[in-house]
Amino acid sequence: MTITNMKNQQLQVKINTFGAELQSLKKDGIEYLWQGDATFWGRQAPVLFPIVGKLKDGHYVYNDETYTLGGHGFARDKAFEMIDSSEHEVVYELRADKETLQVYPFDFRLRIKYTLVGNQLSVKWEVKNQGQDEMFFGIGAHPAFNVTLENATFEDYQLTISPEISRPFIPINVSTGTLELSKKYKRDDNVFKVSRDLFKSDALIFETVGETEVLLSNTINARSVKVSWKDMPFVGLWSTYPNEAPFVCIEPWCGIADDVNTDGDLTTKFGINSLAAKKKFSATYTITIN
Repeated sequence: MTITNMKNQQLQVKINTFGAELQSLKKDGIEYLWQGDATFWGRQAPVLFPIVGKLKDGHYVYNDETYTLGGHGFARDKAFEMIDSSEHEVVYELRADKETLQVYPFDFRLRIKYTLVGNQLSVKWEVKNQGQDEMFFGIGAHPAFNVTLENATFEDYQLTISPEISRPFIPINVSTGTLELSKKYKRDDNVFKVSRDLFKSDALIFETVGETEVLLSNTINARSVKVSWKDMPFVGLWSTYPNEAPFVCIEPWCGIADDVNTDGDLTTKFGINSLAAKKKFSATYTITIN
């Protein structure tokens, strides 16, 4: 694995070729990104591909064949190749290989571009279907942010989703990690005080449309993180429960876990994306540090 360093007058960033995963995000010498601790959660900002979340019973069906695939897919555990870099930008690439084809029968190319501008880091995903058949996939982000900056405690933080509109909320079946779409309902609340009980039923999952942002701020100081995106259909907000980990994840997704009542067919999976042969898909989110 190789660590890439980028910096400007405001931010210092580190990214690992393994998983193309963000490793560090500093401003004023303060680390905003969770540094990983297996006691709570050993990862930091994994890329979720070719699925987001869990599959019912750990498998899916495609063309009458059954495939086993772990939660959030395999990209986070694969070595990417760095194919381009400059002072404030780096691009990583992952391609289908013999190992991926055993669990995901599509010839894909995944590129991830990190761009540093001022106090913002943008992350662009580009998925290309290099095969001849229609391709089905999900992709998502999972960055974890420290919430004990400059004497602030976990309970000093809040999450604010903008714009202030009603959004569909999707409950999770805690025992299986799958969705309960039959219990989906609209929520009008947009501000969530961070507490352990907030995450007692796992992640808070909302459907999103258009331009959306989530602000993680606190009442003790001006340190904050904002994650923003356009036209991604879902966001997950998560921290560990009941373990008291000092981080909160803000996760924009183009894909989502299985419904508890799914039949397992990948082509009709809720939230799945499809790409015709040789076509590309792209999506971008931005992390703003204050």
